[in-house]
Amino acid sequence: MGIPSVVVVVEQFVAAARATARAQGVPDVAMVVVPQDYLVVDRDDVHGLVEPVVGEILDLLFVAAPARP
Repeated sequence: MGIPSVVVVVEQFVAAARATARAQGVPDVAMVVVPQDYLVVDRDDVHGLVEPVVGEILDLLFVAAPARP
């Protein structure tokens, strides 16, 4: 089964992330999509962007089977 993992990806890169996952042999990798690139905002703003998906990330890591966005 491997190490539980979740990919956090911004909306505009979902297709590229899926293609990469397929190419690497993990087409059903768990992904959580955030609406905006959290790497180009102020540190304080990152919390506001990622906080809404923390529960989903934890569910995918510890509770649910991997889901596709």
